Amino acid sequence: MKKFLMPALCLFFLCGCATTQVSKNIPENNPENVAGVIFAENYGYYLFGFLPICCGNSDYPNDVSMTFFKDKVTIEKNAQMIKKEAENLGAKTIKDVRHHTMWTGGFSLWIVWRQVLKSNATALK
Repeated sequence: MKKFLMPALCLFFLCGCATTQVSKNIPENNPENVAGVIFAENYGYYLFGFLPICCGNSDYPNDVSMTFFKDKVTIEKNAQMIKKEAENLGAKTIKDVRHHTMWTGGFSLWIVWRQVLKSNATALK
């Protein structure tokens, strides 16, 4: 039992995550009729930077859900998460969509790489 504890803990800390958040701090004079600013983030781990090991499941954001050996950290998947949150807000249009990708691998001597994809957009009613 003890010999499985360390690999299980390592796998737990290498899990991917997909999240979305909505900021509704909108000024009272709202000429564009902004519903909110949507933030989406997904990250995953890759062997040598290109073979996916574990990624957050963008189909179920804000849930403890991950995928193994599938690449779900893509701009398209983040755009889907933003679109879904905009629909929940009752927004008709999305504008100012921005994406930012970060890769890090030095923590594992560049064997296992971590990709973080952050996206944000403004939802209009």
